[in-house]
Amino acid sequence: MGKWLIPFAVAFAATAAAELDQLPRGLEEANRQGVMADLGQIRERGFIRVLTRNNPACYFMHRGVLMGFEYDLVQRFAKQQGIEVVVIVPDRWSDMGQWLEEGRADVIAACLTITSSRSRRNPNLQYCHPYGEVFETIVGRADEPYMASPAELEGRTLHVRRSSSYYESLEALRSRERLDFRIEAVPEDEESFQVMEKVAGGEYDLTCVDVNFLDQGVRLGNRIKPVYRLDQPRAYGWGVRNDQPQLKAAIDAFFEKETRSAGFAALYRRYFDRAANQQLDETFNFSAAGRISPYDDLVKMHAATYGFPWTLVCSQMFQESSFRPDAVSRSGAQGLMQLMPPTAREMGLEDPFDPGDNIRAGTHYLRKQYDRIPEEVGVVDRTCFALASYNGGYGHLIDARNLARQMGKDPNVWVDNVDQAYALLSEPDHARRAKYGYCRSDEIIGYVRKIMSRYIAYDAAVNAATR
Repeated sequence: MGKWLIPFAVAFAATAAAELDQLPRGLEEANRQGVMADLGQIRERGFIRVLTRNNPACYFMHRGVLMGFEYDLVQRFAKQQGIEVVVIVPDRWSDMGQWLEEGRADVIAACLTITSSRSRRNPNLQYCHPYGEVFETIVGRADEPYMASPAELEGRTLHVRRSSSYYESLEALRSRERLDFRIEAVPEDEESFQVMEKVAGGEYDLTCVDVNFLDQGVRLGNRIKPVYRLDQPRAYGWGVRNDQPQLKAAIDAFFEKETRSAGFAALYRRYFDRAANQQLDETFNFSAAGRISPYDDLVKMHAATYGFPWTLVCSQMFQESSFRPDAVSRSGAQGLMQLMPPTAREMGLEDPFDPGDNIRAGTHYLRKQYDRIPEEVGVVDRTCFALASYNGGYGHLIDARNLARQMGKDPNVWVDNVDQAYALLSEPDHARRAKYGYCRSDEIIGYVRKIMSRYIAYDAAVNAATR
């Protein structure tokens, strides 16, 4: 059973042409299979699967760069552990606890506040070391008068997700103060900043969010304000399963040190201090537009011609050049898709620094690699093989598949099979016996993993922006 394909999110756009429209469905099917792993197994496989949300606090995309408060924290933790990060964005907030329990991920990092009701709903999960203490506040439109006491909530309606800590806080407030206000549950796929937009527009009456999300809602341009602050502070916490003591201990140690560091304070200000950083206004607006790069229209056109999801091609292009059309590598690869001069000539590319023609040639070359792989290989694995061939050459792919067969592995499956054979081709004994010799195993394996995980992140971000 595949490891790093397992975690990918299940919400994918049907953007692929030809037979590659099966790719998202293939990843969705893989995602349903759970793998329980503690820190030892996570280190062994080389990546951690992280459940989070596409929103301005946790995880979002800006000009092809993945960022966010939780995403940056997870990257810091992963760097300490010597592993990579694969992000999973489930359909709904309420899915996260169940997905973690089922082994479809390793940790939840989504600005979740620690509450007793969440612990009761998911008894097999536990919170790690708390961080980022915040207050929750009632939010109304900008012309809403401030409330002197919670009694002024009488007769009002507050709109929050049922799975959120806000719902729990409002129920406790209503019971404690014996108030008569309505708590209306919004859809579980609705983010707090979307709820605040509806409050600002008059579709919803009031809502409740923590002050960090409120500040971001204001930065997004919503005419809203806090009208009453609840008096009980809460802290964020990552979630893990009870059967992950090693991972919990490592996360606890990480936050024990991290929360006292200047780096954590700077990161917190970067995303949650409205006065300290206004540059994220552009970031959020850019993300909401559903665009990935300045070349999206060109990518869509050429991806459709050669039968690939355009978000996959964008992910590969970012990996190759960070969307820099003038990029030249130390080995002489040129342009957005980093084609070597002989390959460029083979693909009929005259000007490697012309964005449109470079994207056309690179996508054509990827398709050529894809078509060289036998049709009996599944579409997801075939795509991984094509990317590996694009990066390291088709000869090394032949060697890796042959070696996988000799090892008793499946030569038609990338994860835990052909990728393991690739890893051996950088070792002298195996390299000497391989027809095409030594290859840069770690680079090729990482290339495929990063492109595929970024592709899923891009697809999720574009879908969220479209919705």
